[in-house]
Amino acid sequence: MTIQEQLRAAMAAAQATHDSSPSPTPPVPAQANDDIAVASVNELTPDTFKPIAVHVAPIREEVEREFAARKPIKVKRLNEKACLLKVKRRMYAPYKHDDEESRNYGVGNVNKRLFEGRDNLVAETISKYNDVYTFLKNNTVPWDVGTDMVNMLHFTDVMAGLRQRIAIAEAAADNLEANWDQVVQDDLTRIRVKCLSHGLPDRSDPNDYPATIRDRFSVDIRVMPIPDSSQFDPRFGMSDDDIASLERQLDDVETAANRHVITQMIEPMTAAVAKLKTAIGDKGSIFRDSLIDNMVDVADRMARVNLSDDPVIYERIKDLQSLVGTYANNKDVLRSNQSVREKAAAQIDALCGQMQGLV
Repeated sequence: MTIQEQLRAAMAAAQATHDSSPSPTPPVPAQANDDIAVASVNELTPDTFKPIAVHVAPIREEVEREFAARKPIKVKRLNEKACLLKVKRRMYAPYKHDDEESRNYGVGNVNKRLFEGRDNLVAETISKYNDVYTFLKNNTVPWDVGTDMVNMLHFTDVMAGLRQRIAIAEAAADNLEANWDQVVQDDLTRIRVKCLSHGLPDRSDPNDYPATIRDRFSVDIRVMPIPDSSQFDPRFGMSDDDIASLERQLDDVETAANRHVITQMIEPMTAAVAKLKTAIGDKGSIFRDSLIDNMVDVADRMARVNLSDDPVIYERIKDLQSLVGTYANNKDVLRSNQSVREKAAAQIDALCGQMQGLV
């Protein structure tokens, strides 16, 4: 007899006793195989069912736990958790086609490299504009060529970081413009001296340089929503096939974004394993702090850009943060202790293998 049947039998017996004469009623016999014995009707009191509840509660709790474990993950639509960023940079390219040298070469074009090296204002300005692009890529996941997705939970921070770097880049461009004439003269001198030192004709030419430089540098940011099929009214021509096609595109983008997060983490982990497996003293065994710092950085960045609702991806990010956080505080030990290196390599390699299974 099940718990429910025993409860019903006991309640029926109690009701019968209440409605009938006060003559004693024989106790309800318990089944031989029952786990729970039901009290006789004469013994029914307000506390009679407490022993049964003691058994029922754990069963109910177990069912609730099982139900919770089987509940589907609440998946947000992509447009609910991200938006699109399109950052367009315009930068001066320090190259000039050399007509005469191209004719002499005869089999292709020859470009003259202006402002060679990094120790000049042009190179410094270009570097600041590249910092804008690097920051964007480090804090977003790809959507399409030239367009990226940013996690809405970190949108404010990303935009603040972008605008801070854009301000620095624009200040560098302003400074370059203010010193442009001198910068050009310095480069003309560099080219002239270099040609003469190699016994070549003077290839310096003031016409190779633009009259002004500021308009050659700019950054434009465009923030756009991610399209969603529910936003399209079929009355305006959006067919079921069109909606299904858009849904597939969004699924593909989200899958690619998840893959991006995992592969970004795998890359420095793989490099770390290869380095840590090299015995101390062997060629290529020199340990640098950046080996661990790169993993710390990528784990933190991927935690911010992650758009997946998959708890497995979330857990792998946390695993990497936890693992490298330990070694980040013990870099000197990794530098000098071979057994610790081997242990670290094994742990990172194991986690890397788990991540590769998600790609």
